[in-house]
Formats: sequence, structure tokens, C-alpha cells
Amino acid sequence: MRGLILFTCMMACLSLKGQMVSQRVTAFKQFEPATVYLANGKPLTVKEANVFLKNSQLLYKNGGKVKQAAIDNVKGVDFASRTYVRIDSILAYRVGTVAQNDLYCATLIDMETFDANVRNNRQVTNFEIGSQVNLTTLDTETDDEREYPVQNRYYFLYNGKYIEAHELYVLRAVPKAKRRIFWTIVREPGFSWTQEESLMRLLKGITEGSLE
Repeated sequence: MRGLILFTCMMACLSLKGQMVSQRVTAFKQFEPATVYLANGKPLTVKEANVFLKNSQLLYKNGGKVKQAAIDNVKGVDFASRTYVRIDSILAYRVGTVAQNDLYCATLIDMETFDANVRNNRQVTNFEIGSQVNLTTLDTETDDEREYPVQNRYYFLYNGKYIEAHELYVLRAVPKAKRRIFWTIVREPGFSWTQEESLMRLLKGITEGSLE
């Protein structure tokens, strides 16, 4: 019994060490200029914009207030360092490109883990958001004592369609002629559906039809 308890504690520690964390609730430390592409394709220049990690939505400043854009009105956003597109109801940034296909990533706060941490630590916080974000909650400055658990969701833009990076979904989208390449790569030692290097190798394979 004692050995079982020790093993459980060790696994919990490993899980904690493996948890990705962010020290802010936005993608960028400071609000940055951006070009927002509306659903109708029209570009709109925004002087101060950011991405809220709770739900991967666009934030912008207007009249000194921070607001959240309606996601249905946003097609994509270009920041100086990242290009985001809307996939379903979230914004994901482009990781890499192979020919006409892309790999995208959406980083979100793991709210289930966050809520559990709040309950365990008996802290008081507020993540509610409406048309206007509570500035007392939205602290864009780094706080070494505050950590938010985050998780990455990956998507492929493959042959003109967005596909979640999951074995079943990607397999369905890959032409039969390239499925041998698909299985060869995903069965390689060390392949991971949550590792960008693995996913870029897979994207290259199923795009070019080669293992080179």
C-alpha cells in the first residue's frame, strides 16, 4: 500500500512538471498593432490588439477599454510575429507551411485544471468576460507568482480544409495513395500528436507523398 501511494505521488509530480504554464492570460505581453481580416474579407487596422488565452479570442482596446471582438466577424489576424486564422470558434496561429498546406496551433488556458487549482489554493479570481474585459483581471504584465496551466490544440489546413490533429480525423482526409506514408510516420518511435516537430514531419509526408 505504501508503495502504491509513493508511485501515485511520483506520477502526480511528473504530471505537474509536464504541465505547460503561462504567466499571463494573453498571447502577447503587451497589446500590439494588428491587421484584422473581417468575415467579409475587408482588412481593418487595429492599434492595440491581443489574443485572450481563456478562449483564444481577439481582444482590442477602444477608448481606453479592453473589449472582445465577436469571433464570427473575424476571419484572421496578422500580428508582427504571428498570423492567426479562425478555426471553428477559436483563433489559431500558423506554425509552419508545406506547399499549400499549413499547421496551426491554438493555445488555451486549461480551465478545468485552473479551476481545480483555484479551489485547492482557495484563491479568489475572476475570469468572467462580456463585451468588456475586467482590467483588474486582465493583467498583461508578467507576474512570477501567477501561473496559468495552458494546453495546445493543433490543426492542419490540408487540401483546403481545417482538420484537428488527431489520428482518425487526419487519416480520413489523407488520400489512399498517401496512407502508407501516414502510417509509417505516425508509428515512428517518438511521434506525438502534441509535438510540432512530429506534426510538421507528418504534414510534409502527406503533402509530398515522401519520407525524405
